[in-house]
Amino acid sequence: MNYYILPGIGIYGGIKVGFQFAELLSSLGTPIAVATPEGSAPRGFSAGIAVLNRRETLARLRPTDVVLFSLPHDFQELKATGARLVFHCQGTDPLILPIIGDREVTLLTCWQQARSFVEDETGRTPIEVGISISDCFFYGGAPKAETTVAYMPRRGADIAEAAMHTVPDLDFIAIQHAAEAVVAARMKHAGYFLATSENEWFGLPALEAMAAGCVVVSVQAIGGSEFLRDGESALVAPRGDLPRGAGEHQPDRGA
Repeated sequence: MNYYILPGIGIYGGIKVGFQFAELLSSLGTPIAVATPEGSAPRGFSAGIAVLNRRETLARLRPTDVVLFSLPHDFQELKATGARLVFHCQGTDPLILPIIGDREVTLLTCWQQARSFVEDETGRTPIEVGISISDCFFYGGAPKAETTVAYMPRRGADIAEAAMHTVPDLDFIAIQHAAEAVVAARMKHAGYFLATSENEWFGLPALEAMAAGCVVVSVQAIGGSEFLRDGESALVAPRGDLPRGAGEHQPDRGA
């Protein structure tokens, strides 16, 4: 049997990506279940896959079972089970070095920066699996509020506040603690998305905002550079220049 072991069910990109990848494998005919603390289903987005109790699942693992995981802190506990491990690399924190250096662990990467990191550090070639975006984010052509800027204040709230002071003619809407359907609706309504999570290993909201038809204005990130291309697919700048950049590219209200 195959299991994806997750540390929680909160509204985090890594949790969502884990569930989505397990669902994708299931749709391809792979028998798989997700294991979370207390066997709880995720909050904030729907999951069409079986969810099991994490503690009970770990207790019954056998060497023939395959365990997928993404949180580096889970490695030692999962290694001790004797199951076959598959690391779903969603970031390149140095904490993953013991994992990617273990030749018994199969490695999956989601974007080029992660692949390059694995290759450079270990000489190993991981399996590229990409990353998916929920269907609800894809823009359908409805009119947008072109001067509205959506942003998520959980990380980089000070950057967003600086942008508000620099470009007061834009309307800023904070998205936080919201279900996926609400996030998608607000992004599809907004003309811009301000990505303020600086040096993010991988910023899923920016990619979702692109799918929703937003102009993405982003601080510099570590991962995801193949889709955050400054001047081509997004506007990317250091935190100090970001508010100015947003102002220079705002639409003309009188147009």
